[in-house]
Amino acid sequence: MKNIFTIVLLFATLSFYGQDKKISFLDLVGNNIQVPRGCEAQSVYELQACNGTSIKWDYYSTDMLNEVFNATISAFAEGNSSKTEVTFTSFGGQLKGYKFKMGTTFQYFLMGTIKDQPLMINLGTPKDITKSDDLDGFLSLFFDEVG
Repeated sequence: MKNIFTIVLLFATLSFYGQDKKISFLDLVGNNIQVPRGCEAQSVYELQACNGTSIKWDYYSTDMLNEVFNATISAFAEGNSSKTEVTFTSFGGQLKGYKFKMGTTFQYFLMGTIKDQPLMINLGTPKDITKSDDLDGFLSLFFDEVG
């Protein structure tokens, strides 16, 4: 009887821990953003390959943010002459950065502060976002304005 109970407990544990924990909401500085239907979040800070668009953000201290952002831009700009300045607004915070054209896609690196939290956002998309009207679909859940 003890062996049966142990086996049942083992299978219950394996089935509970073996299940994928699907992430339903992303967390952008305490703002919950529902993962769009048909898309899958890698973590509460990253959405990959959702209709050709991927977005990820990382939190930093102010000093570390500047260092990481500048190093990222320097490395990405090497051999890429399509660097353009951009400004986005997200949840009341202004994010400044650069857009790079990479073949048929655009890579955006943004840094700023939302709710007193310094962060860097990495956005890859097939869309050339030049104005707020270009923020269709789920991107309008992350960004309010483009300037």
